[in-house]
Amino acid sequence: MIYPLEAGQGLDPWDDAQTIAGRLAQPGAELLVVLGAEAWCQRCKGMRPGFEALRAAHAPAHAVWLWLDLEDHAEFLGDFLPEDLPMLLRWQAGVCVQAAVLESINLATTPAVRSREVELPAAPPEIWAALTKKGWAGS
Repeated sequence: MIYPLEAGQGLDPWDDAQTIAGRLAQPGAELLVVLGAEAWCQRCKGMRPGFEALRAAHAPAHAVWLWLDLEDHAEFLGDFLPEDLPMLLRWQAGVCVQAAVLESINLATTPAVRSREVELPAAPPEIWAALTKKGWAGS
């Protein structure tokens, strides 16, 4: 079962645990997470609206796109601290397969996203596992 979202509506791991777990249980599921800190990172604050617009316009139904704030969502990160922000991490079938630092998001340009690939963390945060754990947040 795919759980559709209204255009412009983002997912939050606290409020949408069942929807997120359901999507990640689907074959071919993918998790794309941007780690940011809007309270003190000006690049993060400036890119968040672009991320949400891109997600609303282009996120495939089998994917979960989340923006996680370092302070508001710290329990998902464990001891992981990104070297630069905002950092994009992408999982496929529970395995972290990509890490990049976002440099810009602008839907009026091609490509819409400019990023700098970085080495995958030796111990990436266990975000996929946390979001799919049975009983997490009532899921």
